[in-house]
Amino acid sequence: MNIPILRDGPYLHAIGWLRGKDCAARVATTPEWSGLPNPIDFAGDGGYRLRDGLQEDEPQDGPQDKAPDDARYEIPAAVMRGSGVTRARSAAKATVYSALLGRKLLDTAAARPGYHGDRAGVAIASGSSITPIAWKFETAGLRHGWDRTDTLLLPSSIPSAITTQVSAALDTHAAAIAFQDGLLGTCAALEYAHLSFLHRRSDCFLVMGADEVSRVQCDALAALDDRRPWLDGASGMVLGRGPNTDEDWQLTLCANVSADRPPALPADWSLAASLDIEVPGNATLFTAPLLAYALHALLRGATHRAILNCRLPGRGVHILGFSQHKH
Repeated sequence: MNIPILRDGPYLHAIGWLRGKDCAARVATTPEWSGLPNPIDFAGDGGYRLRDGLQEDEPQDGPQDKAPDDARYEIPAAVMRGSGVTRARSAAKATVYSALLGRKLLDTAAARPGYHGDRAGVAIASGSSITPIAWKFETAGLRHGWDRTDTLLLPSSIPSAITTQVSAALDTHAAAIAFQDGLLGTCAALEYAHLSFLHRRSDCFLVMGADEVSRVQCDALAALDDRRPWLDGASGMVLGRGPNTDEDWQLTLCANVSADRPPALPADWSLAASLDIEVPGNATLFTAPLLAYALHALLRGATHRAILNCRLPGRGVHILGFSQHKH
């Protein structure tokens, strides 16, 4: 099987991330990528780790047996108010992370002529935003009585809530869609953005992946002896229909294939730079923010063509190819 080439793929204009530890968004347009420190190290064998000094509760090769204290990951009230999320205290932390980062990312697009929120879309993938909210509601009801619960937590536990709340905070109206499935969900969000441009439904698209650390989910990973890094925060990118500079990268290949039957790449892609991500285990928890980190690591050192392979056991490989059209 040959991977088809996308003739009208979207262009990557800006990239950025926010860590829950400080809630500070770091964003750069394509020409500025070299000055944006990437907090993730990607190994040649598909592994990845947080850089030295960036882990909070876990050692560099994975989390400790002890689950984190959720109180250490609480967002300050002033930061929540500044996110623009309505009733942010009842929203998932991943929602607040996404709104804070999304505003900074969209600032890079809004500064250009022709931007309008009616033509801007948002797609967010998260594998961890629902469980902590539901757990908090159920625990409060069982321990203190259901009349003592925060009923506004329930709407925030709906899978699509993260995107609709962020879209409202950012005043975007072209599309608002949420994805589960961690890293693969973020890849699907990127593909959705391409379809939105293809059908002329938007001119600008914000794609993000967000995860939040919570004790119940870390306990689940520990029970599976899964020692992946705990990614607490959000990362994302701004996509456009056309390039802003000749350094912008265009999505040119996009396919989900079987790992047992790898497809044939186009002949002129044989020398493309490449990077593999191997998700450790079947769970996709804490992997949604990986895509933007990986693209930054891959593309800032590549020229002309680059391929990202996202692998998940039993789920195949999601292949993303990008090309650069420098004059």
